[in-house]
Amino acid sequence: MAGVDIRTVQELMGHKSISMTVRYSHLAPKHTLAAVELLTGGPTVRPTVSKTSTEQTDQNQEKEVRTH
Repeated sequence: MAGVDIRTVQELMGHKSISMTVRYSHLAPKHTLAAVELLTGGPTVRPTVSKTSTEQTDQNQEKEVRTH
């Protein structure tokens, strides 16, 4: 929403309720992360992608098959 608060967008669009504006706003994950960081006063911890031991074992076995 390019930095414009949702209440202003509601008025500009002529929506009777905030829920209608929210329905059409489709906030991107980066936008919501930036909002949380702004409210908390700093960067937030982002989740990392980790693999289970089973996934790691499967990958190692695939590598062994390719090298033989």
